[in-house]
Amino acid sequence: MIFDQFISCLFVFFLVVLVQINSAFAHEPIFGLGPHVIFKGGVGIEVEIDSDRSSGNQNTKQELAIDTEIIYGITADLAATLVIPGILDMVGKTATEDQSSSGFGDLSLRLKYRFWRRDRPGLQDSAAIILGVKSPTGDENEKPRLGSGSIDYLFGLAVARESRRWYYFGDFRYRLNTEADQFKAGDKIFADAAIGIRPWLTEYLEPDWVFMVEMNWETQQRNELFGQDVSDSGGNRLFVSPAFFVTYRNWAVKGGVQVPVYQKLYGNQPEVDYRFALAMEFHF
Repeated sequence: MIFDQFISCLFVFFLVVLVQINSAFAHEPIFGLGPHVIFKGGVGIEVEIDSDRSSGNQNTKQELAIDTEIIYGITADLAATLVIPGILDMVGKTATEDQSSSGFGDLSLRLKYRFWRRDRPGLQDSAAIILGVKSPTGDENEKPRLGSGSIDYLFGLAVARESRRWYYFGDFRYRLNTEADQFKAGDKIFADAAIGIRPWLTEYLEPDWVFMVEMNWETQQRNELFGQDVSDSGGNRLFVSPAFFVTYRNWAVKGGVQVPVYQKLYGNQPEVDYRFALAMEFHF
């Protein structure tokens, strides 16, 4: 399959880059959000491969995407991030039909304001407010659909404590989904906690490795169709997510895998089998 070959080639590319790069980077969770912002006038570009697979109840859903994030430092404490999702392959299989689609998904814009920062010798505490909006740019006529057709909003709070050796992160986010064509996806709540360690205290001109373990909780309310709850929708999930982050100056490679450890879904729905992400980021 062409997408399998693409992923294999891209993975080899990431490995080659990993050997060459060695940190002026903020280390943040892979699947959650931290309070870090880029410096004033700075630009960051991140390209991320992500995939997830769900199966069960005679349904299989699988998605492979390349997301591009463009980050800009408006001030020393305020940054804007534009997320451009490119869906390489979205597959939906049921007992009676197979569907596949590809193209651009829904664009989103996120603002992060770091309202508190305290520096002490070898230690930094910080906190930030997160606001975001998602626009309906994905094609709704594709099957499976590439966009929700709705304008959705994100509200969040992220905190962190970082030392030379240890990292601690936590965030809480609420995604408010709106109605489109008499359908409304259930609002979602995200709660994340992460701990990271730098096993080797390296110098600036050496590769800087950080390993993390995240706990990611998701709660989704039931979808609504014509003002009525959809019984086979919504529920709760908990993931344990090992991750890594390696940097050299203004380059970074990071990745992780989300492993579901608890899923209680309403009605008959496929459960998540796995999710993974692998990304490269550059600041200038």
